[in-house]
Amino acid sequence: MRAFTIITRHPALTGETASGFLKWYFVEVPLHFLRNYREYFRALNEIFSFWFLIKTFLSPWKGIVDRTERKGFDLNLMAQAIALNITSRIIGMVFRLTALVVGMVVEVVFFTVFTAMILVWLAFPMLFFFDLVQFF
Repeated sequence: MRAFTIITRHPALTGETASGFLKWYFVEVPLHFLRNYREYFRALNEIFSFWFLIKTFLSPWKGIVDRTERKGFDLNLMAQAIALNITSRIIGMVFRLTALVVGMVVEVVFFTVFTAMILVWLAFPMLFFFDLVQFF
């Protein structure tokens, strides 16, 4: 729906002058790109929930811990509980670290794509002009 809105507001379709076109081309559309990037950025932050992953980085995976109460001192049972708890925390850390890295890579890719979109959009008139000059 937004692409339709941006096209219908094109100055050539509304009968505006060249200044209206320049404002649309160099101000309105890049701002539209930036708003879209902001929406994607917020959505990706919701999907990957970086802050939650960082806060729970050392938490056990799915809360799997050994909390059985024991009477007396049994070194073997204590070693099993410690091994399970440490293993659960390491597995949780690996999964959260993987999610953080994948999320950051996706964020960098989106940032790169949106930056390239804006730069190509803004550079297109110059590229068109240089191509026209070379053609003639």
